[in-house]
Amino acid sequence: MTKTELKEAKERYFMLSKMIQEATSKSLENETTDQQQDRIKRLLKPENYIEFFDYYFGVNSGLPLADAPSAKFHHDSYQKVFKDNKIRQFREWYRGAAKSIHTNVGNILHLKENNELFFALLIGANEGLSKILLSDLQMHFESNERIIKDFGQQLSYGNWADGEFQTKDGRFFKALGLNQPFRGLRFGQYRPDFASVDDCEDRDRAKRPEMVRKYGEKITGDLKKAFHKERGRLIIPNNYIVKDGLLDFLKEKFKDSKHLDISRVNLATKNITAEDCRKRTDWEPSWKERYTREEVIDIIEDDDHYTSQREDFNNPIEEGKLFKAETLIHTKVAENEVFDGLLDHWDLSYTGTGDYKAGVLLGIKGIKLFVLEVFCQRCEINSAMEVRAQWFKKYLKKGLNMMGFFDATAAQQAVYTPIILQSAEDNKCPNIPMPMHQEGDKHNRIAAGITNALFRKILFWDESLKIRSKEHYDLFMKQVLAFEKGTTSNDDAPDTLERGITLSQTFFGFSEEQGNEGKKPIIGKRKARRV
Repeated sequence: MTKTELKEAKERYFMLSKMIQEATSKSLENETTDQQQDRIKRLLKPENYIEFFDYYFGVNSGLPLADAPSAKFHHDSYQKVFKDNKIRQFREWYRGAAKSIHTNVGNILHLKENNELFFALLIGANEGLSKILLSDLQMHFESNERIIKDFGQQLSYGNWADGEFQTKDGRFFKALGLNQPFRGLRFGQYRPDFASVDDCEDRDRAKRPEMVRKYGEKITGDLKKAFHKERGRLIIPNNYIVKDGLLDFLKEKFKDSKHLDISRVNLATKNITAEDCRKRTDWEPSWKERYTREEVIDIIEDDDHYTSQREDFNNPIEEGKLFKAETLIHTKVAENEVFDGLLDHWDLSYTGTGDYKAGVLLGIKGIKLFVLEVFCQRCEINSAMEVRAQWFKKYLKKGLNMMGFFDATAAQQAVYTPIILQSAEDNKCPNIPMPMHQEGDKHNRIAAGITNALFRKILFWDESLKIRSKEHYDLFMKQVLAFEKGTTSNDDAPDTLERGITLSQTFFGFSEEQGNEGKKPIIGKRKARRV
């Protein structure tokens, strides 16, 4: 922290402290000593944590830290923290879920006044940020008249600007940057018994495994070993914004610990996107005391897809991480183009509000594959099959027939097949897709199948899709470009694309046999590996 930044932080601290003192003094309750003691006793019960937080820091406290009543997930996560004094809790809460104020202020005060905390560490990404975390805590200890009335004057010596302070009841609070040493931490007879590692994930650092390991081992080694032998609560408030970063390293290290707890909260109860948030009815805000459905929708629609998935849904996807837009070849396909065959594949789901229905129609010409049609939408199966019937009729007029498939387990076939048959009858479509289920690791299959086609430059996209089928094309492409191994995002489009590619190569693959030069492809059997 530079001198200018420190000066500005001190000015902010002074101003806010004065405001907190004035506002909270006006909000003090008129009560007898017995009433006050009964209230304090009630608020300090762990099951009443939300009432505790809202009284000292909530919307009616004078100058609130939060602009809405606390949510159930604030309560549930803290119950685990209070009950397990050696917990390792990951608070993977979306951006704006009040991770820091509950962890670094509300939880600390409640633990302290229950004699569950004596030496707390607030760890930030660097020393300057850790001091800012500490300043918020000291500010309320020093200026919040509700706290002072119930628990007495707090500050004994020290200052957040110096990185540490002590309260009159002998509790010690220290700020540390992630890059500072964690060894030798002691205050009198006390070792640290609480640590918050706040917003320390870094997307750039995740690209450097040696740095991830360095800081991860400081936490799992130096910090963990510095804890008090009887208590050592570790809370990591940080939404999940990057894979293979610090959070993944720590979770792997703690995976066998009986004290591990992962509290994951997204902006909404379902993973919704700008494309479907207004259409779906199967979700609600996770913090409904703060957000309405419309406010959630506004947040999602105001961000690009990848930012929203990272920050709001703990789904760290990157555009083009595996499949890059510049490797996708678009071309003009003539209306009278002749193909060796057509093949369509569909990835279906049980309900209209679950995964997307995705379909692709490929035209095969030699070893080249042309994406002629795409479908990507949340809908009922019969709606998807109606579109398939339209594809069939469109290309039949050109003298081309389709070979069709859909992915389904035996159990799914029992559900899908009657719907598909009924839809074929309703749409007068004699062409019926066949079930074919692929076992094995889906993500490995998708990665290998599509990568191979892109690397060999045999996959082409009809450029007219961008206009004539814009909504489906955009969603289809978004899923393909966002795909990476281990993703929790919708992968219906890349899944059906890979199946279409592989099945096209299986049923229409060919090689030139000796003596057969110039003949048409042999349908249904690949004779040898193409080079």
